[in-house]
Amino acid sequence: MTNLKKDGSCAAPHSGCTVMNTTAVLSALSLLAYTTALLGQTPSVPVYPEGQGSRPLAQLSKSARRLREAGSLLTADKVKEQAKRPTCELQIPASSTQPLQPREVWQRARKTHLRIGWLYMCNECEKWHLGLSGGYAITKDAAATCAHVIEPLEGMTEGYLVAADDDDNLYAVSEVLAANRALDTAIVRLKTDALSPLPFGVDVQPGDTVYCFSDPMDRRGYFSQGMVNRFVKRPFLRKREIREMQGQTDGAKTSESNATSGKPHSVPPLPTPTWLEVNTEWAPGSSGSAVLDACGNVVGHVSEIESVLEDPLPDAKRAERRARGTVIVFHDAIAAGNVLSLIKQPPPAKSPPPK
Repeated sequence: MTNLKKDGSCAAPHSGCTVMNTTAVLSALSLLAYTTALLGQTPSVPVYPEGQGSRPLAQLSKSARRLREAGSLLTADKVKEQAKRPTCELQIPASSTQPLQPREVWQRARKTHLRIGWLYMCNECEKWHLGLSGGYAITKDAAATCAHVIEPLEGMTEGYLVAADDDDNLYAVSEVLAANRALDTAIVRLKTDALSPLPFGVDVQPGDTVYCFSDPMDRRGYFSQGMVNRFVKRPFLRKREIREMQGQTDGAKTSESNATSGKPHSVPPLPTPTWLEVNTEWAPGSSGSAVLDACGNVVGHVSEIESVLEDPLPDAKRAERRARGTVIVFHDAIAAGNVLSLIKQPPPAKSPPPK
């Protein structure tokens, strides 16, 4: 039964009004949801473009090519030469002891995160390419990353080292301050004085919470939380690379003191890094990104990832071919102490003599 208003008009709304009002409400809700998603919950959270047509590196590559044309970039030859520097002198910030909320660690990690890599030409085409990995600011004009990040790429015919922050501000790398391939660590200076440096922390134990902000597989701004699993000590370099480095050190030469005896020049042993194994997430593209503790200190940086697969099936069962499953994935970071071994703190300023 249809109810009647007091004025005798129909109490039930017209069906067209119902559809129109419902559509308007749904449209408003959809717009609100889209706007909220676009802002990433809050205005300070970036939403990264992905997918077909996004071309996230296009503007950075264009800016890098302009710097190259202006002669402002560090060449591959200069990088190789300066990477022989064993240490540098830097005034780095003191460790923090104030615990942070996870979102505060994200804010700090993102603010200091850098993408470091090469603007380069390859031997297969005539186009410029931009390949970036990770890094992190340690002073207002210096950053740390992996030594393998700043090594010239295979097949590169011309290359220049560049850096960018998470807001897509591009910086020229002005020099390599220090590097150690055996410790997979490099420190570079950028042409800016506006970086937000992170302090280092070495008070870390298994079970401690750690975080990583990086760009795995070109997925920008991936933030993950985990814990410290263990510490190990093993070489970073493979045996062939160690032989090559030692060959570069002495080759077939002899020192002046041993020239008459013909004894080979002694080669100092290569340092063996301490590794921090954690279960935060990273992948190719994350190398050099900082691993942070709950106070926002750098306790290491991303270096390797190793997936351990199931043992292959015995010959008798090869007919049952199937993909080998992953047993465990190890996430290996170069511990902060290795990075600190490349940094010499400047002597304290002398006080003026009393009058």
